[in-house]
Amino acid sequence: MTTTDGWGMSAMDEPAGASSNGKRTGRVRDADRSRAAILDAAEHLFAELGFQGASLAAIADRAHVSVGLPGYFFGSKEELHDAVLQRVFDRRNAALDRVATDAEELLERAPEAGEEALRLLIRGYVDFLLENPTFVWLLTRDALEHAGNREELPRHSQRFADRMVSLMTRAGVTEAAHAPDQLFLSLIGMCYFPLEHDATIVAGMGQRAWSRAFHDRRVDHIVRLLLPRAT
Repeated sequence: MTTTDGWGMSAMDEPAGASSNGKRTGRVRDADRSRAAILDAAEHLFAELGFQGASLAAIADRAHVSVGLPGYFFGSKEELHDAVLQRVFDRRNAALDRVATDAEELLERAPEAGEEALRLLIRGYVDFLLENPTFVWLLTRDALEHAGNREELPRHSQRFADRMVSLMTRAGVTEAAHAPDQLFLSLIGMCYFPLEHDATIVAGMGQRAWSRAFHDRRVDHIVRLLLPRAT
């Protein structure tokens, strides 16, 4: 007989180590799959509906798990939301670390290849945004719903910012030496803003920001702004 605990979680959903029936390995895999499914569902619902609009019950339903399992794993909706944000920032950092490493290796081999390295860096960030639309909408929703409400925001972006500015300095972007923080914000805004306003400002111009052709032109434009000598 299937039993449920106070979270509304069935025995089938128990996390690793919750049972002594000798099937610990299977339960580890089941717990990992359930946790990943909850994070996937929460990422999409928080992006679509915002923090206030997405309930734990709706997240459980989308993840196809027992209604109490999100609370069992994460404790509260706030903690689940933080875990979702941490995961998307980790994904962003991992993707950009690979691109930054490629750009750094290029500059080690050919110090004069600043334009190519800068283009590689910006292209990598734009590609990440295009391939991860929930990242854009999660940050937009979070800014609208949580701005000023948190005592301490995690500094997810500091290492990312430092590495981006360091690479832009090596690539020959002179503004990196004068106002690195402003340069970083400008770069993020130039990549991020059109996607966030695809249905408003960009659509009003008769263009679509989520298209590859739009961002090919966007990358070229940003490189020319940062390196006026660029072709």
